[in-house]
Amino acid sequence: MKIDLKSLTITDAAGHLKRGDFSAVDLTRAYLDEAAKRNKDVNAYLEIFDDAIDAAKAADKRIKDGSAGLLTGMPCAIKDNILIKGHIASAASKILEGYRASYDATVISKLRGEGAVFLGRANMDEFAMGGSTENSAFGATKNPLDLSRVAGGSSGGSAAAVAMDGALFALGTDTGGSIRQPASFCGVVGLKPTYGAVSRYGAIAMGSSLDQIGPLAKTVSDAEIVFEAIRGKDARDGTTIGDATYKKPASGKVIGVPRHFLGGEGIDSSVMESFEAALASFKDKGYEIREITLPNIGYALPVYYVLMPAEVSSNMARYDGVRFGLH
Repeated sequence: MKIDLKSLTITDAAGHLKRGDFSAVDLTRAYLDEAAKRNKDVNAYLEIFDDAIDAAKAADKRIKDGSAGLLTGMPCAIKDNILIKGHIASAASKILEGYRASYDATVISKLRGEGAVFLGRANMDEFAMGGSTENSAFGATKNPLDLSRVAGGSSGGSAAAVAMDGALFALGTDTGGSIRQPASFCGVVGLKPTYGAVSRYGAIAMGSSLDQIGPLAKTVSDAEIVFEAIRGKDARDGTTIGDATYKKPASGKVIGVPRHFLGGEGIDSSVMESFEAALASFKDKGYEIREITLPNIGYALPVYYVLMPAEVSSNMARYDGVRFGLH
């Protein structure tokens, strides 16, 4: 029976690779072929790397010698504001279009250590400032489910790459929705980790008190696998926290449900049905579901629009060449 390589989850693909049903090179070529076929219309990738097959060959060696992990040989897309040594990281801006990274971001070092295969740089809103990936200096990313619609942003290229079967998973960054919103638009899973869970060392900053790197994937399980691979304390990012920072309750886990802003016309009925089904599933697994209120939620957006522009202004000042005082 012929296996549809692009339909597999990470766990399924890892099992097939271990059994020798196909190689990491086969898997990588399947995604590269699909990316080459669809990218001219979708514009999910700014660049597809020439060294992806070499990385897949190295992964096959690890699989053969028994040192492979779940992510060994798994093809992925990386948002263009996350540094990969030897490759351009432009943040979708003409300002940085010639910048070639001299080191790996921490998340890239971790994925490289796992044997993941980097397929290319995913498009984004310039410097991650946007919600549609129409604000890239290198053209908009289209939604692969419907080319007349946007992919969302700012990690639209990452979401589109996964949705069009141009990558098994992807990394993006999220400040105010930049992973979660394009994941929703493109029908994939996106996770913004808790602040401090994942190192931002090697990510081009937008709003430093809000930025986080996270996965986009085909399933929740795949997103969890990638998150577990990239998370953890990093001496080069002082905001990161270790697993032992907070005590974990032995039992009695509670999920709070803020129903006071779940009603109204803004939520599609099918979304609410999925939400309620998820709550029922958690309840069946022993979680307590407790309705809560978030009285200060109305301040969230105004506070965001104070912090984010101020931090963007500070972070962008390194590129404008403007200095004050004596030099």
